[in-house]
Amino acid sequence: MVELFRRTMIGQRIGLGAVSLGLFGISVIIVYTFKALGGAAVIADFFELLPEGMKAILHAQGGFATDAEGYLAADYRIPPYLVAISAFVIASTSGAVAREIERGTVLMLLAAPVARWRFLAAKVAALVVGIATLAVSALAGTWVGLMLTGVEGVSMATFALIQVTTFAFAFSIGGIGMLVSSLTSDGGQAMGITTAIVVVMFFVDFLSLLWEPAELLGPLAVFHYYDPLSVSVADALPLADVLVLMTVGIVGTAAAFVVFQRRDITR
Repeated sequence: MVELFRRTMIGQRIGLGAVSLGLFGISVIIVYTFKALGGAAVIADFFELLPEGMKAILHAQGGFATDAEGYLAADYRIPPYLVAISAFVIASTSGAVAREIERGTVLMLLAAPVARWRFLAAKVAALVVGIATLAVSALAGTWVGLMLTGVEGVSMATFALIQVTTFAFAFSIGGIGMLVSSLTSDGGQAMGITTAIVVVMFFVDFLSLLWEPAELLGPLAVFHYYDPLSVSVADALPLADVLVLMTVGIVGTAAAFVVFQRRDITR
């Protein structure tokens, strides 16, 4: 199992490194944009001009904290950040089982012999380490940006809590991706199905904030429970939201173990 974990981490080192560096850079740039816009004195006017659609994406329709901390927290929901995290998780999970079957490498690995649950456990462990690395990279980027710009009034403890929610959010997508990957034998198909599910959930969450008849559908999407701005405003971890996200990830992963244990491995 340890060797499988090591092999998986080596296989995803380039992708993980690139996305980690990207999130680090985005986090640094976001701090610079706060200063470039003129700081807190200008932020309030800036967000008043934002269209309702953009406020919905940031989950800022109920009001916006115009200090540095509120601005930086809300920007953790900007599309580039969400896309980078989702893309890494989807790529990792689609390759965890489905692509191994597609390539035929899973047959050699399981012939070692390696129990199926150990094989999948190594993949899940690599995913968890990867997600944690992304969260730490984003947090480090925020810290470095604050040090370079001299922006004050930001609690890194609050942003550590935000990254806990980021981890839970990414893991929820990972659970879905693991289940889809365990059900299929084609990496491209697994990636396509998981991507479609994530895109639909994003659209459902977005629509529920803009169109009242769709409001009840919002809780069906994992994006509904990822709200960095609320963490900044409350200065506390949203335990209910984190619990929902972790439950989705754990249930999806557990179902993947059951499915993979029972299915025939055919290409």
